[in-house]
Amino acid sequence: MNTILLVDDESWTRETVKALIDFESLDITHLMEATNGEEALESIKRKRPDFIITDMKMPGIDGIGLLEVLEKDFSHIPVIVLSGYQDFVYTRQAIKSRVIEYLPKPIDGTELNKALEKALYEKRKWKQQQIGFPLFTVNPELEELIQPFHHTLAFSLKELNASELSKSIERFLSKLNDSQKKDELLIFHLHQEFLFLLKEALKEHNLRMEDIGLDWEQLSHHANITVEDELTNQLNIGKQIMIKFDEIRKQKNKINLEDIKDYIDNHSASPNLSLEMIAKTFFVSKEYLTTAFKKRYSCNVTEYIITKRMEKAKELIMTTSLQYKTIAEMVGYEDVSYFYRVFKKYFGTSPGTIRKT
Repeated sequence: MNTILLVDDESWTRETVKALIDFESLDITHLMEATNGEEALESIKRKRPDFIITDMKMPGIDGIGLLEVLEKDFSHIPVIVLSGYQDFVYTRQAIKSRVIEYLPKPIDGTELNKALEKALYEKRKWKQQQIGFPLFTVNPELEELIQPFHHTLAFSLKELNASELSKSIERFLSKLNDSQKKDELLIFHLHQEFLFLLKEALKEHNLRMEDIGLDWEQLSHHANITVEDELTNQLNIGKQIMIKFDEIRKQKNKINLEDIKDYIDNHSASPNLSLEMIAKTFFVSKEYLTTAFKKRYSCNVTEYIITKRMEKAKELIMTTSLQYKTIAEMVGYEDVSYFYRVFKKYFGTSPGTIRKT
């Protein structure tokens, strides 16, 4: 799980960056915002972010001032610089501070996510160095063992095949010599690769770590563990996933659409409410939920959410003198301009017209 601090005095730029970031594939779970270097430094001291994306020209402490402090006190945090100003002094300071990437505005989504991937690599490298593990280099002989093993491991987790998972671990162990079984770098490498495969398997089956009774902290690497213990632990965790998903799969056939409808009714004002979020909450696929909900209620989940929000918005417009921005937020829309567009499309007229009549 990763946290980003986004520093820019222009709100529309922050919104653009947030829209472009591939949160899921980069495992970014939290995003903090600051409008200048001073606010950024307060956030960094309070809750250390994993990555920082910063503009250069800002009021108060600008990008140059922020980079100088980061280089001195927080040099381990990867930084990506954004700027619409091609001033050499900014570029020079960015290079001096060894930033991950210097991206010009307007921001390109592909370039931004590639820069974040580089930042993720730097974070991982720094963590390995902190616990005494340099980046692991696989020699050709070991690569012939590891590559097919991880391929089979990934397949077993994806297909929920406990038998194949167990056999693949046994086969891999039997091919390691005594020296390799004691290689701490190899053990750490196997641990890191398993975490990656585990994350992919959870994503594939729409699960979270909490759903199988674990959290990422419990999966941290422990020194002096044997390769047998590491792989036994991987086997046990893999089996936990399979058991939990089997339980969830059985629940799918008993899905209570009335409960889902009630959930939407009670949470329609939440800006985070979406088809994907509801599917995760009720452990059901988005496709299955969409089909079943529409069959029962003659509209899909997204349409129902919009209906609930729009009817409530209309009621507030007609019975109160609240500002439209406040009403938009009360029914689940953080962007008032987007609220206007949805409202006009739904009712065929503007909020102002309805209030006048």
